[in-house]
Amino acid sequence: MQYEYKTKGTCSQRILFEITDNKVRNVQFIGGCRGNTQGVARLAEGMEATEVVKRLKGIECRGDNSCPNQLALAVEANL
Repeated sequence: MQYEYKTKGTCSQRILFEITDNKVRNVQFIGGCRGNTQGVARLAEGMEATEVVKRLKGIECRGDNSCPNQLALAVEANL
């Protein structure tokens, strides 16, 4: 199932992703710093959803937020 998450407080506007057998798949950031968001997406590919949350939640970039943090929140909201 594909999920769509509207980000808050980051350069990216949305995150598209799937969770299949508790693994994160096909992460795509819409907007944001292309190199950074592609890197985060590739690193998260195939990772256990709970591990994505554990590793990325709380990472800061601008203020108390970041694209990795938003991915963690998106995944956590869909567990």
